[in-house]
Amino acid sequence: MDISISKIADFLSCKIYGNDTRVNNIVIDSKKISIGDLFVAISGSNHDGHDYIQESINRGATAILCSDISRTYGINVPYIVCDNTIAALGIIARNIKKINGSPFTIGITGTNGKTSVTKLTSTILTQEFSVSTTVGNYNNDIGLPLSIFQSFNENTIHKSVYELGASKKNDIRDLVNICEPDLTTLLNVSEAHMESFGSFDNLISTKEEIFSHNNTSQVVLNKNDTYYQKWRELNNSKTVTTVSINKEADYYISKSDDKYIYLSTSKGDFELDKRDLTGILPINLLFSISLAMEAGASISSVQKGVKQFYGVEGRFYSYMSSKNNSLIIDDSYNANPESMKSSLHQLGSFQQNKIFVMGDMGELGEKSLYHHQTIFKLAKDLGVEYLLYMGTYKDEAKSTFGENCVCFEDMDELINYVYQVSDENTVVLIKASRFMNFDLIAKGLK
Repeated sequence: MDISISKIADFLSCKIYGNDTRVNNIVIDSKKISIGDLFVAISGSNHDGHDYIQESINRGATAILCSDISRTYGINVPYIVCDNTIAALGIIARNIKKINGSPFTIGITGTNGKTSVTKLTSTILTQEFSVSTTVGNYNNDIGLPLSIFQSFNENTIHKSVYELGASKKNDIRDLVNICEPDLTTLLNVSEAHMESFGSFDNLISTKEEIFSHNNTSQVVLNKNDTYYQKWRELNNSKTVTTVSINKEADYYISKSDDKYIYLSTSKGDFELDKRDLTGILPINLLFSISLAMEAGASISSVQKGVKQFYGVEGRFYSYMSSKNNSLIIDDSYNANPESMKSSLHQLGSFQQNKIFVMGDMGELGEKSLYHHQTIFKLAKDLGVEYLLYMGTYKDEAKSTFGENCVCFEDMDELINYVYQVSDENTVVLIKASRFMNFDLIAKGLK
């Protein structure tokens, strides 16, 4: 990126205080400032970026974008003052994308699977194209612009693939207005962030905002989804491309044997080696392949991309324990009822002894106890040998799962117990909502 702050000021319909200059990058963390960067001061719930304006200048910031003119007194670099610096990030990102040719863009949302589908789609496209994609878990109104800045700072971009997350009404609408996707998908909708959405109807309508941008001419939908007909009708003016794991669609699994799965697609038929598909749900595989191929990827790129994809750490990411060679599946990044069920069913497909290390699912409101009890029962029904639980519902876990449910207050004690009851013939699934910090358990078992 090499852009003048006068151009940025034009994007925002704001004025520059001081002389025009050029910036190399746009940064919100003063500790990550390099010489020539624009520092954007964001007022958050824990920190106010305006407190770090002088520090960013000391570290080499060339210019400042802020929302409080009283905090600019005495600074010696040019600055812009706007009403809302978070909104400004989105406006700048949208315009930077435009002046760099508005590459074909894919937007992906849903309750479960967003990150895996985004990463696999990007990996496939990267075999042929230069791709801008979501950095880490940057899927909100701050993270999406930062992902765009980082990508367009380095390369000429041919394709863009972005994960769009939502925790309240209108979040997806705001994100599609930033990235202006040509092709979108809504993977699924299930209960998550219910305390901030207020109702399931609000959650669904927010996810459906993925279809709302005028630039979007094509959507990918799952024919097996409960809401398929509704979503198809919402998109009757667009091209609708379908996926399915068990019925004919534009992209579907035609058959499977011990070594391969066979895919039928609108671009041709091919097979994939099952050894390359560990940890990828079949429906997420189909979504990724369809999005990539509709964006221009070849069958060869799909096969190469799938082979290169090793999963996403914290999302059904598997490795061998360093101590006793048990298989550890780290799905600790986040959890809700549907993703818990999906992961447990995947665990149930293993032939080895099964241990489920479970923590609480957050933001479920008044149905929280019901959803936890459902998961305890499902773990038992699927043949899990041990339920090792940390969380609020210890008594309910023990009464529902029964024998071999062991509850813990201390992570180190839990880790040591895993070693006691596991060996090379054991699979250990670790899953909880992010606030439980179960990634520390996963790291402790490496």
